[in-house]
Amino acid sequence: MNSRIDLPDSTDRHTRGMRPETVTPIEARQGFRGRPVLIVLLAGIVLAMVVWIPAEWWGNSIAPENPSNQPVQETAPSPADNTSVQR
Repeated sequence: MNSRIDLPDSTDRHTRGMRPETVTPIEARQGFRGRPVLIVLLAGIVLAMVVWIPAEWWGNSIAPENPSNQPVQETAPSPADNTSVQR
């Protein structure tokens, strides 16, 4: 049995004796290149920006003024506080 699928099967009576059709590289191309692809890519970027920018604005508008995950600044006691103990 022939393992290549691009050649006709010699046992099939519908394709017996047929030769594979030669196709030029331009005819074999699956799709168009150039401007349509660029338009799709640019439209996707514009659509992402149209969604991202309002989401950023909304997120910044509901953000708390003092986030709770900020570290607390603790100051060490001054040396004057330690000398207040008298003997």
